[in-house]
Amino acid sequence: MASPVCLSYPFVIPSYALITPLPNPGTILGCDFSGIIAAVGPSVTTSVKVGDQVAGFIQGGHFKDRGAFAEYLKTPADLVGLCLRAPRLGLTKPPVKVKGEKRVFDYGGSTSVGLFVIQLLAAAGYKVTTVSSPRNFDGSIIGALDTQGASEGQLLAVKAFGPEGKGKIVTILGPKDEAVAYNPNIMIQPTLIYTSLRREFSFREVFPASKQDKDHMATFLRKVPELMKSGAIKPHYVKLWEGGLDGIEGGLAYMKERRLSVEKLVYKI
Repeated sequence: MASPVCLSYPFVIPSYALITPLPNPGTILGCDFSGIIAAVGPSVTTSVKVGDQVAGFIQGGHFKDRGAFAEYLKTPADLVGLCLRAPRLGLTKPPVKVKGEKRVFDYGGSTSVGLFVIQLLAAAGYKVTTVSSPRNFDGSIIGALDTQGASEGQLLAVKAFGPEGKGKIVTILGPKDEAVAYNPNIMIQPTLIYTSLRREFSFREVFPASKQDKDHMATFLRKVPELMKSGAIKPHYVKLWEGGLDGIEGGLAYMKERRLSVEKLVYKI
């Protein structure tokens, strides 16, 4: 296992969903981050070094030694960057291009994850259809992602295949009765990106650490710098929230009111 790196003055993006339903007293909140490496563990074998600017995510709100709402944080050295959950759908990963014309449906195109998913799918040559509000859609879809997590999104994603279609949906929610009833031929697979962080955790159910997810994440992250450099994927618009750590409560309220869209809420600590 690679040693973690320590980041100073990270920019962090909150997930208010981790606070209200499943509070874990004594843990550190905050999931997404970017910052400057302040220290590197002795067994790190990747190319990261002190002074590098990196970005990534950790699972805030679950462990006492992990969380992005802090002046310093620890994260595995080989898990900094971005990741598309392509293996869950069996999709081609950029920079490799898919053969032929294949369509993928993304529910929640205006979310942070959704915006990156669209760019990564397009970079791999897929035709992407997306919505950010509940509307019916029919088309020749081979796979779908629900990157928003709303209950209605899963049913809408199933409807994208049509009543007789076949395929697979990756979502952060378990299968919903109405979605299964509409088309039982569609496989609905829940997933949480935190399975790649090498720690078992509970979120309504127990999720074991996944070596496969971790290995995929580490492999894909090595491709991200070139994708960014080439313009295949672009960063979101940043909304800098004033106040640093003291401003986080107001930022979480802003998100909970669903006022955040097509942008990243960022704190400078």
